Amino acid sequence: MTSKTLKFNFLFIFLFFGFLASSSLQAKTIVMIHGYLADGMSWRTTNVTKGLLAAGWKDGGNYSWSQQGMIPANNPVAIPDAFYTVDLPSKAPIHVQANILGQYLDHLYAIRDEPIIFIGHSAGGIVARLYIVTPGHVPAQALITIGTPHLGTPIADLALLAGNSPIGMMLDMAGQEDITDSRGLYSDLKKEKPNTFLYWLNRQTHPKIPYVSVIRANKTKRQPMQYDFVVPTASQNMNNVWALRGQSMLYLTQESHFLSDKDGLFIVDILSRILK
Repeated sequence: MTSKTLKFNFLFIFLFFGFLASSSLQAKTIVMIHGYLADGMSWRTTNVTKGLLAAGWKDGGNYSWSQQGMIPANNPVAIPDAFYTVDLPSKAPIHVQANILGQYLDHLYAIRDEPIIFIGHSAGGIVARLYIVTPGHVPAQALITIGTPHLGTPIADLALLAGNSPIGMMLDMAGQEDITDSRGLYSDLKKEKPNTFLYWLNRQTHPKIPYVSVIRANKTKRQPMQYDFVVPTASQNMNNVWALRGQSMLYLTQESHFLSDKDGLFIVDILSRILK
């Protein structure tokens, strides 16, 4: 091999690995966390992911769990800018969901080795927040929450009361066990006050990352049903969280509490603002 050929080969290797390094730095990873009585596929069936795909993001697949253990997403390593969804036991307490989320993320981060953009809908936003304040979590790049009860919701208080009453027993007998099975979750999502889970969580040190609160604004005269009857508006605003005062960007929408295809467009717009 001539010295000229050797120099060329070294130059090629240098440029090749330099390209890989720059591509890795530019690559981004989104993890989308569903809310109560939903699953990872909910982001797809509601067409939220359609907006992300149109903007150039790739669908990395869904993490799930079986009796045999974790079922990883399709191909976490081969896609440069990708979003992933996860299946969590949505009726379980927040810490149980966050523990399972952590196992998914340990697997994903070991392969992709880049910080995570978290997007959580409803209770999924609380799961994400608990995870990112837990020691040993994978690096977070940003947190976007959609209709999340950061200060709790009266619905949880009412459901907890019903689950501990004869109404809960009657529902169990009728095969409608969601309320009884969800009592731990309802307890976590009660309105914030001393000695509640949210009171504790809202006073933990949060990482210095961009925070975005997607808030379902009040109903309008033209669209009276476009209103979040599940989570009060003030509770959706992370600026009202004691540890995050003044740190969250607000993104107001006129949608109902539930996900829709418009949320995909909102997410793309938000990402264009915070990932400049």
